[in-house]
Amino acid sequence: MLTLSTKLGFSGNDTPVYDRFFAGGFSTLRGFDFRGASPVSNPNIPAAVHAQIGGNFEFINTVEYLFPLTADDMIHGVAFIDFGTVNENVALNNFRAAPGLGLRITVPAMGPAPIALDFAFPVAKAEFDDTQVFSFNIGLQR
Repeated sequence: MLTLSTKLGFSGNDTPVYDRFFAGGFSTLRGFDFRGASPVSNPNIPAAVHAQIGGNFEFINTVEYLFPLTADDMIHGVAFIDFGTVNENVALNNFRAAPGLGLRITVPAMGPAPIALDFAFPVAKAEFDDTQVFSFNIGLQR
């Protein structure tokens, strides 16, 4: 099964920080830490000091190919690439991309929700991004 998805979002300058857009983690950009591919307060200082402030614009995309590895459909493989950006203004700078591979394991006792194990490798990132090669999730939706 081939899946293509895009998330496009805009918000205003008066948007509170908890409603701004953030990227990174299993549901947006695998290969980056949770909120690790988002605009930061001051990118010129060390990563341990700056804070993710989110953005007013997001353009996040995924191309994913899911294929069975076992005849009983309990284990699937997945090849994917997540790419896009989150910025303070409408712009396509700080574009990120992370191709990867993963497994989807369906355990009958847990219902239809698969366990997702993914390895993603950022090939395009901003210098202030926090990366994370491995991600783990349980559920049907990204």
